[in-house]
Amino acid sequence: MSALRKMLNLPEKEPKGGELEAAAAAEDSTPDAASGSAVAGSSESGWGAVGWAEENESSGRSFARRAGRVVIWSVIGLAAFTGVRTWVFPAKPPVVAPQVDQQAEARRNDVPVEEAQQVAARFARSYLSWSSQAPQLRARDLAMDLPKDADPKMGWDGQGLQQVSQTIPGTVTQAEGKRARVRVDARVSYSVKSGGKNVGVSRWLGLEVPVAESGGRVLVTGQPALVGMPTATDYVVPEVADADSAMSSSSRQTVKDFLTAWAAGSEDQAAAPGSRIPPLGGGLQLDSLDSWTVDAGTGEKRTGTATLRWRLAGAQLQQTYRITLTQVSANTATRWQVSEVASAS
Repeated sequence: MSALRKMLNLPEKEPKGGELEAAAAAEDSTPDAASGSAVAGSSESGWGAVGWAEENESSGRSFARRAGRVVIWSVIGLAAFTGVRTWVFPAKPPVVAPQVDQQAEARRNDVPVEEAQQVAARFARSYLSWSSQAPQLRARDLAMDLPKDADPKMGWDGQGLQQVSQTIPGTVTQAEGKRARVRVDARVSYSVKSGGKNVGVSRWLGLEVPVAESGGRVLVTGQPALVGMPTATDYVVPEVADADSAMSSSSRQTVKDFLTAWAAGSEDQAAAPGSRIPPLGGGLQLDSLDSWTVDAGTGEKRTGTATLRWRLAGAQLQQTYRITLTQVSANTATRWQVSEVASAS
């Protein structure tokens, strides 16, 4: 403890009251002064004989002692200051910002897609249908999906005759404030003069319908606008697989018999056991099998391409199919039968 007291520059520890009384009692118990003198004399001669002498403290040790005191007091002061500051200004827990799902927030402002498509398709049919003989019918149908007090004519001048046979809703483009635009394709029919006669014409029109969600339902908020229809684009046809000429020749009649039975509604007799090939529904007749080519390969299943002509409604209609053959065994005989038919891609 004396070394630590020196580093901290503390005074030497004074003896307590009990220690002083013990020292006095020891002095009183001395037998006589003479013996005390003798002891004292011998003691003085003993320390002198040993040769003890005071030695000054070196500067290095003095600097280390002072530096140690500075470090220790600095640590104590820092700990005291930190503790007091914590009492007065307790540490606040970090504020964690709430996680916001931007996509979820955006979806809350979206118009329901299915309802928007349903309303837009119905409205497009009413909007593109008109008859000068019954203008009130169009106004009645349009009012179903318009806000109150909206003009049910929607820009129509009350003339002409046009009918809509089909509507196909498409892309829903969302906007802010629970608003959107819905693309609808409509098949319209009308008459034109040709050679002094009225000729029926049918074609597709593209329509964009503005909608919004209000009062718990989707409404049409304004006049729709006619837009363009898709145009043709480039497409790279996949390379044709190598052909198995022998297999193509030997299985051609099998494929032709199946197609004939398929057109007649009795394809089960020509199909492989366990296959599920829906019937064509009648009204067709196989006119010709123009080509049949089996892809090169091996195994119990082989696939090929058939180009044929159906006779339908007094016309010929050429189509191409991908047909899969399966090898079927019965007793000791094997043969190929059709197990799958799909459109050529």
